[in-house]
Amino acid sequence: MKEQLVYLGVDIAKSYLDAAIGNEKRRFSNDAIGHRQLIEWIKQMPASVQVICEPSGGYERALVQAVAGAQLKISLVPANRVRQFARAAGILAKTDRIDAEVLCAFGKAMQPGTISASQLEQEHLRELESQRRHLTHLLVMEQNRAARMSNLCVCKLNRRLIIQIKKQIEQLDLLIEVRIKASPELSTKAEKLTAISGVGARTAALLLAQMPELGQLNRRQVAVLVGVAPFNRDSGRMRGKRAIYGGRRQVRHGLYMAALVAARHNPILRQFYLRLRAAGKPAKLALTATMRKLLIVLNSALKPDLSYA
Repeated sequence: MKEQLVYLGVDIAKSYLDAAIGNEKRRFSNDAIGHRQLIEWIKQMPASVQVICEPSGGYERALVQAVAGAQLKISLVPANRVRQFARAAGILAKTDRIDAEVLCAFGKAMQPGTISASQLEQEHLRELESQRRHLTHLLVMEQNRAARMSNLCVCKLNRRLIIQIKKQIEQLDLLIEVRIKASPELSTKAEKLTAISGVGARTAALLLAQMPELGQLNRRQVAVLVGVAPFNRDSGRMRGKRAIYGGRRQVRHGLYMAALVAARHNPILRQFYLRLRAAGKPAKLALTATMRKLLIVLNSALKPDLSYA
């Protein structure tokens, strides 16, 4: 006999978790103690429980890790889909407890998939990579500020801060490397990515962290997702200049540097770039096209049952 599955909606705030299942509602603190209490409550239930929550600016990460670590089912659903579901159901009021009830109803109606172990590994990697990018930006800011400083005490403090930031970046690089090597799936993907000339370990880590969809989309979809697909600007007889728009900026920035290297050292992409320049295309347009070409190659490299040397 198939085990009954019930859905528990959890609305996540900075300090509290509001949980709803059926007519029962409870509030827990959004910390390690509250997570343990929520997990104990779930394990006391006679039926199999799937937790439904939505992203909350990072406040959901510890809960997701705790629930998944306890071998319980948990889903992370887009907030806009839940809000549209509430409007369709005629639920216009919005409080934390109402949101928890809506999440519970959304789970029953839509039956979303659960977070897998590989997704959890990818989320850990994303947090490390995001922190590294933040520190890199901070390092550049402090180095630029140092060039304008004249007070010796302030200069000394600035140098100490720069040294500390560099040490933390080195530590994060090591943690990222360890995280990738510890996962057979991530390490295999990293090997395929870095096998392509122009892509180093840093770019591979960025793609693995911020582009989990890589290898699962077609060439048009992956270009739109990153924001390197040109869009038309036509109306009537007017034919406007096509331009790229939107997408994941952090991935596009990392891909830009990889494309610069590939345009010089990757034989295929170098010929592609030079052919566009010889045809009179501006350097920036040719490099953007090279970025798109490189992204398509990377996407193909991670397709199932394909290997690239």
